Amino acid sequence: MFTFVPNHFLMPKAYIYFLLFFISTQAIAQSSAKDATQTETKDFVYPKPVRKAKYNIAILTPLYLDSVDLEKNLTHIPKFMMPGIDFYEGVCIAADTLNSQGFKLNIYVYDSKSNYIDIKNLIASDKLDSMDVIIGNASVSDLKLVADFAKKKQINFISAVSPADAGQTYNPYFTILQPRLSSHIEKIHKNIISRYPEDNVVFITRNLTAEKNALSYFKNDLLNARPSRFTELELKGDELNINDIVSKIDTNYNTTIVLGILDPSITYNYLKTLSTVALRYHLKVYCMPTTEAIKSISKVDEFPGMPIYYTSSYIIDKVTPASQYITNAYKRKMGSLPSDVVYKGFESLYFFYNLLKKYGTPFNTHLSESAYSFITPYKIVPIKEKGSMKFYENKFLYLIKYEDGIMLYE
Repeated sequence: MFTFVPNHFLMPKAYIYFLLFFISTQAIAQSSAKDATQTETKDFVYPKPVRKAKYNIAILTPLYLDSVDLEKNLTHIPKFMMPGIDFYEGVCIAADTLNSQGFKLNIYVYDSKSNYIDIKNLIASDKLDSMDVIIGNASVSDLKLVADFAKKKQINFISAVSPADAGQTYNPYFTILQPRLSSHIEKIHKNIISRYPEDNVVFITRNLTAEKNALSYFKNDLLNARPSRFTELELKGDELNINDIVSKIDTNYNTTIVLGILDPSITYNYLKTLSTVALRYHLKVYCMPTTEAIKSISKVDEFPGMPIYYTSSYIIDKVTPASQYITNAYKRKMGSLPSDVVYKGFESLYFFYNLLKKYGTPFNTHLSESAYSFITPYKIVPIKEKGSMKFYENKFLYLIKYEDGIMLYE
């Protein structure tokens, strides 16, 4: 069986209401090895794994329960609370699933936006010291606090939603499940080189740090050669002049555009501009992962004759048994369809608990195994710099293609 020991525990029933419980935890003494300062060597060796009858798992998610009046009979959940609650609900569904399989676990749920015990105070309280793994849907600032703590205490911390590296330079106890922007760029770079090696390749950015980083990742990608007909275009503002594009094109070859634009509304405007000359110059466009927010991309006549590509770590095929299982469980509790965050909550607990169950803690030498993936086939690899371990990252990405509203993926 599993036991929830929550900070703020919530369960919708008929009309949504909240039940609050006090946290009751007992600290488990940490071995002297966990308190030891980690030596940053190239030959890092994990302690011998310890297997237990029951594991303690902390869940950090922004529930914002102190932001609403819990005495009122709420008939709906405020929109700003839904991402954190959806992550929690995904965890609940996974816990129910593991419970039905006879597994034992204690789950401690903490509201990372609590007014009474925020992440900094939570760490200081020693409540996380007895955890076997910490799974977080956390902000960038909170990620660093928890990742630093996890390194010090030698407790695995899984960042389930954010792709940020939390400023970690040497942390073998930190895993990023959502691929970083550099991984997305590697994926599209590899695809361009393999499919369109003779194309003109024009990389478009604005004078923004994140977009200039995207360009830098492309140009400095050690795994893939730079296209032979590569050029870049930095825009001075948010307007795209089609003549600036045309001036970069050798008409003897087809053309691939890489839009290094992270704002989906700006991306949409640029795609509309590019579509006016797409057939004439045989354009295809690779975009950043934020393009998935453009809903009209699935319309048949939105970008006629212009293939559009982008990468994503998630594709939820609604007709597969695995996705239907989660969807149906969520609908029974919440009365609506789940968001992507629900699946992320489910998969993070399901995958890492199964690693705990099989190998004990720490389980890091087995992170590359994908046998316990439920929907997403994780490809978790160590990220190294100058031979030293930085952290782990899931590098698995889908390449999604839309052409005349029809979606394909690989």
